[in-house]
Formats: sequence, structure tokens, C-alpha cells
Amino acid sequence: MWSLPLPDNENSREIITTALTYKNGDPKYQLEEEEYETLISTYDRYEELNGKVHDDLLANTLSDETKQAIHDGYSEVQENKRLTDYRSALLLSAERCPCCSISAADELDHHLPRSIYKSLALYSSNLVPMCHKCNNKKRTAAGTEPSNSFLHIYYDQIPTEDRFVKANVELVDGKLKVSFEIENIESLDDDLYEMMTFQSTRVNLNDRLLKEINLFLTPFYVSMEPLYEVTSEPNMIKNLLLAAEGKFNSTMGLNDWRSSLLYALAHNHEFCDGGFRNALGVIEDG
Repeated sequence: MWSLPLPDNENSREIITTALTYKNGDPKYQLEEEEYETLISTYDRYEELNGKVHDDLLANTLSDETKQAIHDGYSEVQENKRLTDYRSALLLSAERCPCCSISAADELDHHLPRSIYKSLALYSSNLVPMCHKCNNKKRTAAGTEPSNSFLHIYYDQIPTEDRFVKANVELVDGKLKVSFEIENIESLDDDLYEMMTFQSTRVNLNDRLLKEINLFLTPFYVSMEPLYEVTSEPNMIKNLLLAAEGKFNSTMGLNDWRSSLLYALAHNHEFCDGGFRNALGVIEDG
């Protein structure tokens, strides 16, 4: 969740050529060498700007017809089209959607919208793997300020050594109540904090995690019950949860919701002291 390695852009010119060529080799739209150079320099500028909004990325020296051809060429990135392998490689870079860490990343989002930045329609650094739900939410909220923007998963540098995703847990009438929040810790840049808070809210992360939490915790209840029945020791439950948290920290990262949840549960004495027995069935916050 939150970030992915920058994709390989070595074949950018080949991608453009393929998108603008029919399967039989006939050109859909013929680019001049100068236009190729403009596109590649626009890509380079994108790298310099870390994908941030800027007029330089509009490639205004290209004709409207050329920019529209690049925009339309993205159709070849769809499933079963000529650039489907390109699409698959980008999607496979994410084990799960980096916005929610719940669903598989099965769509590509244009971080800077294709409707405006047409020359970037095929550029891999502007193509972000997402699940359908998150992509749909982002599509209607492509802002230009940290308070209304999503993270750029390839460029924004997220702290990995400090926990900023906090799980709030409590037992209410025996049922587990869970909510997540982004904490504005010292090592987290203010702009990143605003973007992550907006992004989490926009994709309805807390609501969507209710069902996932139940599914995720079920195997732990199966392990905790016999252990507690024999020992009646809350510290044994705590240690079990912390051991699992350590594994998720190493595989999913310190700020994955699963890691944060296990950490919070391990430090909830009521839950560890037998409260887990009736807690299955997470209730909504508020």
C-alpha cells in the first residue's frame, strides 16, 4: 500500500509506435521525428517534476491532431489489444491495489488525467495500477492541491520506518469496533499527510475494511481460543498477535492496515484477556 517502484521506461518510443500502428503494419497516425522527440522530452520533464501538475506536461508544441492520436492510442493498452502485455506488466507490479490494499489491481489509472494531458496517455510512469473501486473514486476527484489529490505511488516518498496508519480498536458490548486514521507524525511531510488523508477518505477505506477485518481475523480467533483456554494468559495472546504483526511488517510494510490492526489489538488488554472470544463481527465506527 501507498507506493510502488518506478516502472521501466526504456521502451517508451516502441510503445508509442505500436499504439499508432495497425496490426498489419500500416500507420494509424504518422509521427514526425521531431514529434517523437517532443514526446520523449515531455516524458523526461514528467520525471523531473515527479508527475506533478505543470503546463510543460501539456506538450503544447504538438498539434491537437497529434495529441488526440496519442490519447486514442491508449485503446491498444486495453485487454486483448496490441499492448496488452504492456498493461499486464504494469498491473503485475502491484500485488494489491496501492490505494486500499484490499482488492487486486486490475485497472490502470492515468495519474494526470488523459483528457487533459493527452501526450501522457501511453507513458508508463503516468499509468497507475488500481482496483476498480479506487480508480472510480479517483476519476471523479483529480485535484491539483494536496488536500484534494491522490498520492503518486511511483514518486511520493512515504516513510517506511515509522507507523503513521493508526488502528483505533475497542470492545463495545463485546463487539470489536475498529477505525483507521492517518497520524501526522514528524517524519511525514505535511503535503503527504493531506494527500493520504484525502485518499483514504475518498476511497471509503474505513467502510470497505469492515468486511475485510472479519475475514482477516477469523484464523487468529481459531489460534487464540485453544491457547487462551489452556493458559488464561493475555500476554500469550498479545505475543501471538505481535509475532503475526512482525511477519506482516516484513511483507506488507509497517503501514499496511493489517499490521496496524494486529499491533493495536495486541495492545488492547481487554481484547487479549478473553475479549476476543465474542468480538468477531466488526461494528461500524460511530
